[in-house]
Amino acid sequence: MADKTEIQNQEPISLLSFDPIIPVLDVLRRWYLIAAIALIAALAAYAGTEALYQPQYTASTTFVVSMQGSSSSVYQNLTATTNLAATFSEVLNSSFLRKSVVQALGADSFNGRIEASAIEETNLLTVRVTDSSPRTAFLATRAIIDNHAELTRQIMGDVILEVLQQPSVPSAPSNPMRAGSNAKRAAIFAGAASCALLALLSCMRDAVRSTEEASRKLDCRVLGEVRHERKRRTLHRKRTSILITNPLTSFSYTETIRTLRRKLEQHLPDGAKTVMVTSALENEGKSTIAVNLALSLAQKQLRVLLIDCDLRKPACYKILEQTVSKGGTIDVLRGTASLADSVQAYPEVKNLELLLETRAVRNSSKLVSADGMARLFSEAKAAYDYVILDTPPMSAGPDSESLADLADASLLVVRQNQAGAAALRAAVDILQSADGQMLGCILNDSRSSSLSGEDSYGYGYGYGYGYGHYGHYGHYGTYGKYGAYASAQKRR
Repeated sequence: MADKTEIQNQEPISLLSFDPIIPVLDVLRRWYLIAAIALIAALAAYAGTEALYQPQYTASTTFVVSMQGSSSSVYQNLTATTNLAATFSEVLNSSFLRKSVVQALGADSFNGRIEASAIEETNLLTVRVTDSSPRTAFLATRAIIDNHAELTRQIMGDVILEVLQQPSVPSAPSNPMRAGSNAKRAAIFAGAASCALLALLSCMRDAVRSTEEASRKLDCRVLGEVRHERKRRTLHRKRTSILITNPLTSFSYTETIRTLRRKLEQHLPDGAKTVMVTSALENEGKSTIAVNLALSLAQKQLRVLLIDCDLRKPACYKILEQTVSKGGTIDVLRGTASLADSVQAYPEVKNLELLLETRAVRNSSKLVSADGMARLFSEAKAAYDYVILDTPPMSAGPDSESLADLADASLLVVRQNQAGAAALRAAVDILQSADGQMLGCILNDSRSSSLSGEDSYGYGYGYGYGYGHYGHYGHYGTYGKYGAYASAQKRR
């Protein structure tokens, strides 16, 4: 039954909601894979061409064709040349002439190719002999010159062939190896085929590409859509974080965060203060969303505390560009420092205070599930109007599941076209079954083309502080021992 349910949930892509920019971006994100495939194909083509290449050498001679008797007209000579070219190749390749060539070469056989062609508008006939040996090609041409006269007279009557150009030993192959051009063609073909395959796989992938798909596939409230926002550079060429307090951040992005903040306040249960922000997979932008929600709440003159609970790979201090001179989250959880002594003010916004961490610990799940976290939340709720928690991705381990039971509410950040719908549904199931209330999901880093009918300017999230490319979670992967899918199955 579970397999049938999964098949039913994988709905086909609607042509009305299909946006061509999605497969294009998927292809561009994997440029390194396409480049690697193209390079391998080029090297294989180059090596194959070299291995299979057999050089051929061509020696040639030119005959003047004339009719016997000096009274022949030019027209007759041209006509005789044209007629001779059509049959001379057969004459040259006859067993009699080839036998003469073999005798002249002093060999057992001759496997070369003999061809004859007329030069247009002239009474000149070119004979070419091609063989793998330049010496053989030259000697065979000399043998044809020495032995053709009697055979030509018997077959063609009054046609006379006079040698105009003597042959020479060929110094270079007449068939270039062309390994470089073959390698280029192979690289282009392999690259194009890889792009087409990746685009097709992107279209067939069961992911979330729009708010409509998020609502339909995940069966949860969609609080908003955060459009893509690229990171800006300062005068010193330094990339800045995407923060609503940064003057380089677009106005539309700032307004989107404010809208999300209003929806957060609207859907929070009475008395709820602690809100965790998580994602199904890594690198979906949950840390930047958490930081900006905390900034927006603090701008309303509310006392806000931002806690970095992602003890596997803390990122908030990087986004906010803050150093941690006091104790961090780990110290408070272990009881070696108090909350009041560890928090630090954020200089850009008056009412925002931070409990950051720069160290990563392997046993973070033990710290999160211990009594210290519950005491921290209780103390923070008593001192602040809102507490925003940046938590690890649910695929990274059981930390977020434990925090979902301790927090009052949770938000799931879903990066467009990253996590599969199955992993997202598993994450939604876990958050909805936790003690805290799941408020909904946020579609992040949304991009669209002009064909989709949406505006081309956007706002969203620039990545760089996550766990790296999605898909590498090791022992704690999405379908691993502590992954979201496994946990969801246990709850069922």
